[in-house]
Amino acid sequence: MSVGKKILKDVSRSFYLSIRALPKAMREPISLGYLLARASDTLADTADIDPNLRAELLDGFADILKGADSASWVERIHQEVVPHQTHEGERILLENIQGVLDWLYSLAGQEAPANAEHYESTSGMQKSIGMRLHDAILTVMGHILRGQRLDIERFELRDDFRFTLDAELEEYCYLVAGCVGEFWTDVGQIALGKFSRMESSRLHRWGANYGKGLQLINILRDLPNDLKNGRCYLPGVNATDTDELMNEAARWRVRARSYLEDGHDYACSLLHRRTRIATALPGLIGERTLDLLDAADWQQLERGAKVPRSEVYRCAWEALFV
Repeated sequence: MSVGKKILKDVSRSFYLSIRALPKAMREPISLGYLLARASDTLADTADIDPNLRAELLDGFADILKGADSASWVERIHQEVVPHQTHEGERILLENIQGVLDWLYSLAGQEAPANAEHYESTSGMQKSIGMRLHDAILTVMGHILRGQRLDIERFELRDDFRFTLDAELEEYCYLVAGCVGEFWTDVGQIALGKFSRMESSRLHRWGANYGKGLQLINILRDLPNDLKNGRCYLPGVNATDTDELMNEAARWRVRARSYLEDGHDYACSLLHRRTRIATALPGLIGERTLDLLDAADWQQLERGAKVPRSEVYRCAWEALFV
């Protein structure tokens, strides 16, 4: 198993299954994008580090992706961030962050896979495939880093921030996850050519909603823990009133389910069986998580609602028949 595959498996329980199911042409750019996003997420969430430093390091990450030299930034990660990691997979990821960046740099010069049926144009176009995938990764990482930076600014560098409008939460969910649905679409279209029977604009919209739905599930599942850390993502609620919180969470679970329906339609529109399986799996796990949340009271939420591994594998089986 390569270092990249081992890190992927160590930092993601369920998403690793989706990545393994992908066609080879999609697997590399999706894996690379995931590792970069997981690295930035680890930077953003390392609570033992001063939030001003974390914000600064995220800005440095953004600069590197735009072409700045990485050497001094990587050294700071090793010295100032790695020692604070308690999750082994995340520690290994940050220890190997230069290798992940080198992987990104090499992608821009990558040629099209041999014998890929959809690469029928000139060799010049073949050589542009890697650059297009590289640009797609930069686009999605730009959104993600902005969302993570805003999260620190709002909840850690201020003491008075609250979401007040649904649109604010929707924007946050787009920045950190909805854009990933668009990225998935871009990679599929670039790497596979004939990706879906649906037009691109609708596919991008479904993908963005799918990502937002999955992020909403994370927020709703982690609601008690986020509140203990001074964060309330639900707009316009009294964060000390558990009845109000539960009622508002129920409203957002309905919205999350509607977004997962878009994800289901997205998966069903895909032309390749492996992409359908990989795309459908997170939504199936998300539906199981929403079922757990629907049945949970506040005390159960505080204890944690997590889909058992056996159920994750059952979802993987169901994804075979989407």
